[in-house]
Amino acid sequence: MRTIVCFVSLMLLSLMYSCKDSNATASETKPLTKESLRASIKEMEDSLSSSSNSTLSGAAYNLSQLELINRLTAYYRNYPEDPYSADCLFKVQMVYSGLNAHRQSIAYGDSLLMKFPSYKNKYLVIESNIAALDVFLEPRDTSEIHRYYNMLLNDNAYPSAKKLEIRRRLKHLELSIFDYASLPKNKALKK
Repeated sequence: MRTIVCFVSLMLLSLMYSCKDSNATASETKPLTKESLRASIKEMEDSLSSSSNSTLSGAAYNLSQLELINRLTAYYRNYPEDPYSADCLFKVQMVYSGLNAHRQSIAYGDSLLMKFPSYKNKYLVIESNIAALDVFLEPRDTSEIHRYYNMLLNDNAYPSAKKLEIRRRLKHLELSIFDYASLPKNKALKK
């Protein structure tokens, strides 16, 4: 049902934009400046923030989140080298995750890691991709989970206590995260 709502919402958005574009003349078209795009993103974020506590229906809220994604990706497409584009990709990853669109979330996380390898929240990006792969996507792709864990293990700045837990987790990667969590701590330590 959620997939149908998202699909219908996307179709409505594309219809609205195609109608809007066909009615606009060249003289009415405004250039997409960094400032105007950032302002439109802030406006949509503020709208979502205020509507999250209101009676906005689930479908309307999801449609608003999709519009936020459109604005964030528009900024990235127009200014791919700008540091704020990294924040846009990060927000897109998080919004898709919130919409349970985990494959899209992972794809945007990967784009962020590739384009901005020193991004301030890169650990959260990687950990979010691991969670999506380990918890939400079936069948679990343990080779991809392993690849992301290795990114963290190979990063000298990543905390050593967390690296120790990753090494333990990798020894039991055949188990789902829930089965792993139910293991007695001493068994997880022994293997």
